[in-house]
Amino acid sequence: MKKIYVLDTNVLLHDPNAIFSFEDNEIVIPLTVIEEIDGQKRRQDEVGRHARLIAHHFDDLRATGKLSEGVALKYGGTLRVVLTHESTAHLPEDLDPHKADNQVIALTLQLKADSNGTPVILVSKDINVRVKADALNLQAQDYETDKMVLNEEDLYDGMTTLTVSP
Repeated sequence: MKKIYVLDTNVLLHDPNAIFSFEDNEIVIPLTVIEEIDGQKRRQDEVGRHARLIAHHFDDLRATGKLSEGVALKYGGTLRVVLTHESTAHLPEDLDPHKADNQVIALTLQLKADSNGTPVILVSKDINVRVKADALNLQAQDYETDKMVLNEEDLYDGMTTLTVSP
């Protein structure tokens, strides 16, 4: 069954190629996330470099179709950019609708309500976003696709023994 993944800003700033990691599913990028990425692009560090790289990915995809309607990704699946301001009505009163994290949560709530049973999953590196999502009965997960080590025993310990003949 196909799924809808809503990506938080921190996922894309952590791994600008994350949009290509969700197989043949739908990726939704809240417009708020684009705004936050735009605010990071002038930084002269890895975060700034990742912000510029994901912006280039979005621009390349924009050339293939309307992002608001959804475009095909090269490894399968689709990507769609969605407005967030209309979805804040789905937020409980306890959450500030002006905060970007809460706008992403609100959009996830809206997508879940409109999904006709398709699983909607919020992907965030932010623990508090995942906790809030869980409190609102949303599926949420950390982005771990880039983690290569499955257990500590697989790590190189820095030592090896090598016998060399003279």
